[in-house]
Amino acid sequence: MSRWLRKLNAEQKRAVRHVNGPLLVLAGAGSGKTRVITHRVAYLIEQGVAPDNILAVTFTNKAAGEMRERLRQMIGEHADNVTMSTFHALGLMMLKTEAAQKKRRSRFSIFDTGDQLACLREITGRVHLDRSFDLGSVLARISAMKTSFVPPDACDTDSADPYDQAAELLYPLYAEALEAFAAVDFDDLVCKPTLMMEHSADCRARWADRFRYLLVDEYQDTNTAQLRMLKALCPHQNICVVGDDDQSIYGWRGAEVRNILEFDKHFPGAKTVFLLNNYRSTQPILRVANMVIAENKDRHEKALQPVRNDDGRVSLRVFPDADSEASWLGKFLFETIKSERYQADQIAVLYRSNTVHKALEPVLREHGIDYRVLGGTALFERKEVKDVIAYLRLTSNPADEISLRRVINVPARGIGPKTVSRLADYAEQHGLSLYKALKQAAIALGASDRALGPIGDFLTLLDDGRRQLRAGGQVGHQAQAFIEKTGLRAEIERTTPSAKIVERRLGNIGALLRGLVSYADRASKPSLGEYLNLISLATADEDADGAKDKRITLSTLHGCKGLEFPLVVIVGLEDGLLPHDRTLNPQANDHMTTGIDEERRLFYVGITRAMDELIITRAATRAVRGRVQERPASRFLCSIPEELITVDDLTAAPSMDQVRSMLSSLRDQWGAEGASLGPDKERQAEGDRRQQA
Repeated sequence: MSRWLRKLNAEQKRAVRHVNGPLLVLAGAGSGKTRVITHRVAYLIEQGVAPDNILAVTFTNKAAGEMRERLRQMIGEHADNVTMSTFHALGLMMLKTEAAQKKRRSRFSIFDTGDQLACLREITGRVHLDRSFDLGSVLARISAMKTSFVPPDACDTDSADPYDQAAELLYPLYAEALEAFAAVDFDDLVCKPTLMMEHSADCRARWADRFRYLLVDEYQDTNTAQLRMLKALCPHQNICVVGDDDQSIYGWRGAEVRNILEFDKHFPGAKTVFLLNNYRSTQPILRVANMVIAENKDRHEKALQPVRNDDGRVSLRVFPDADSEASWLGKFLFETIKSERYQADQIAVLYRSNTVHKALEPVLREHGIDYRVLGGTALFERKEVKDVIAYLRLTSNPADEISLRRVINVPARGIGPKTVSRLADYAEQHGLSLYKALKQAAIALGASDRALGPIGDFLTLLDDGRRQLRAGGQVGHQAQAFIEKTGLRAEIERTTPSAKIVERRLGNIGALLRGLVSYADRASKPSLGEYLNLISLATADEDADGAKDKRITLSTLHGCKGLEFPLVVIVGLEDGLLPHDRTLNPQANDHMTTGIDEERRLFYVGITRAMDELIITRAATRAVRGRVQERPASRFLCSIPEELITVDDLTAAPSMDQVRSMLSSLRDQWGAEGASLGPDKERQAEGDRRQQA
């Protein structure tokens, strides 16, 4: 037997041994899917497949890195020849490779969501679109059209929805702006390589010959464009996808659960392997999870099977209001950690909406409990870091107008928005980029305009930085020297009120630049442009502090996927929170609305994060937009039979029998304590207790 098949269960072996033809691995929560993927790669190489003919795709650079490190420990340096990538990094590599093949320019900026919204904001001002529009919803509609491969000049929605109409108006202008700025967005990184392969047999053959075996992790999270990319990449049909339709929770950002439900339609003749042995959770937790998810009808029918024999606990606590819920949670967590029943880093508090955790943080601080919040502002999304990135982008791509607009007056140098607007008008009238309009500022503004001096200084700064970064030497240290010349440090020190915040903001800039130095030390041919592309592809979940520490984890249910904790508390199981009010009462302009099935899958994901103990809480009343409202129990709780869960309802009035029992217990306690005090002190203590009672 191959050494890569040892210590695998029967179904895991089936998944690893399948070499040729399409394979769907339905990997339930905690079933060891990463083990299967890495062992499958090692097995393919053992069977004679060249490592550089294997492509493994996942959704975050962090996951790809962890998978590569595990594989490196298994097979050594061969792991470095296997391509492990996100969809977006793969698309970027393909675009740059194809551009080099045709000797075309391959330098461009990658726009993240903030850049995209800034671009749309500038366009809406230019076309005088009503500024009350939520540009995030408009952008979501544009993204949906792009990933459905609708060309900008063919987006006739024929819809009465004003948001659809706004997207139809802005989409062509947005596409023109990206081209003018020499930029691409995340959708382009998937769609453009896909169209290249579909339109060129030579291109398609090149990539199919390079990647003869494909593995896709988290397949349930793929969207329409990613599926089309995979189909173009593997005419040979040697594709293995691993995922779980019961954990498909990203429909709001385009994920299509039908991709995994209909895998055999897209890849005929596919074999299916079920991984249902759960190595993570105890039987009571899995019984609850199975009962909840069974309510969804459109799914692969399956149930997780516990491998562990030890007992676990599942309980529901019902509170009169959100304040008492938060107060109890703070005391409970404090006592749990103090008693050492669980360490702080073994505990997670999960919730559907960030509005819940904002009420929890003050209580945790009151009890001195350290915590981390997953899904907070990522390093690369912080203002001071984005300012540095914008300066660095401009040294390699002056056409990046979003970056130019961002820092043209940062630090403040006397180039106000009216001046920028006049220059933008001039650029549009003469078919120029904004950067070239700046070069012609004396003509555009008039030779006597007082903004000419600051504009000249700004252009000189960028030109000097460009020369400095192209002169050779250590790119990381050169970038540090250039950023020092921008004056950002002095601006932060001047405008930030707190020394502690100054230190944190400068520390964020330092972290970015240290990352560049570290990258330059590792890379064989380091370039600033490549590093900027790498950080553009980073996502918030990768940038979150995942280090092992002694803090409790607070996270949305979306943010906790892939994690596990001995103790999990899921807060706010009420209709309106889970399932979310957007699902129950969808708005016409809300493009993020998903169905009840996806909300139930979200609850299932939360349940299956728990290893030993699961506590669910809800409040009978909760403040919503400043008004206290009655909150019905989440309909998902109805899926859980009473015998599977312990219920402690603190909203119910105690019965007379319960009152008598409590009084009797108190009398016994007072009597036992009084016997050790002596008659006089006992009478005094008795009076004190009665007064307290």
